[in-house]
Amino acid sequence: MTNFGTILLLLVCVGIGYVVEPVIFSGISEFLEKKEDTGTAAAGASVAVKPQPPALDGASGHPPAPSIKVDLTKVAPEDFPEKVVIKVPLTISDAASGVTMELPKGTKVKPIRIQGSDLVIQPVGFPVESTVNVDQTNFKELAVPKMLERLRNTPAEPTPTPPAPPAVSPAPEVTPEPAPPATSPDPEPEPDPATPSTVRLDGAAIVALLKKDVQAGNVSEFKVSQVISWKAGDDMEFDGDTYQTGHVTFKAETVLGVQEHEAIALIEQGKVYKWIWAKTKLDMR
Repeated sequence: MTNFGTILLLLVCVGIGYVVEPVIFSGISEFLEKKEDTGTAAAGASVAVKPQPPALDGASGHPPAPSIKVDLTKVAPEDFPEKVVIKVPLTISDAASGVTMELPKGTKVKPIRIQGSDLVIQPVGFPVESTVNVDQTNFKELAVPKMLERLRNTPAEPTPTPPAPPAVSPAPEVTPEPAPPATSPDPEPEPDPATPSTVRLDGAAIVALLKKDVQAGNVSEFKVSQVISWKAGDDMEFDGDTYQTGHVTFKAETVLGVQEHEAIALIEQGKVYKWIWAKTKLDMR
């Protein structure tokens, strides 16, 4: 009887195990799944608020550079860089010669002067001027630092001190002096006939004057080392006046390669009045 009760109790315990065990494991699995879902949601929330990188410039792969705002009337000629780079393709035409030049983006040109918001430029070795919007070049990036440095080094003008008013004293009595006797005016001196009214140079003197003027840096388009020939020229009328002339042929690097150019020096009273391009008669810098 005792053995039968023991066996019956064991069977009851085994049956309870089959019923309780799935319930326990099912509850544990649901708890673990809920915990994993909560962790995934939290991780997803942190990814959603992750800041995005700034938009890049599609052309260069870098953030777009901020534009420089500056009053161009404050930029002086001494702030100009020797050369600037154009940021867009540019077509330049010379009506006198019929030559058209295509300048690709990134070409270096010489800045001449500012006209409003435009920059007057000249291709290297091509004596024709053209205009381009100043923001389509790197002119501001190069000229503004020079302008700021110049303004920083310019001393402020002191405020002038007004002069003290003069002391007022009674006017002394003045006895009028007798008037001097009238004399005839002195005749004007006659010009010295030995001094000529116009200074003229011979060919050797003109060549020596040209070399001295270029060495002094009075023209920046070429140097003495670039000159191929020096010679005296015939008299030339320019802007209503007649000048002696000197002619220079020199080589210069251009966008089309090394080319020869001619320059004319206008000579007045034994000095170089100005340099001009031989073909276009435009002023040289």
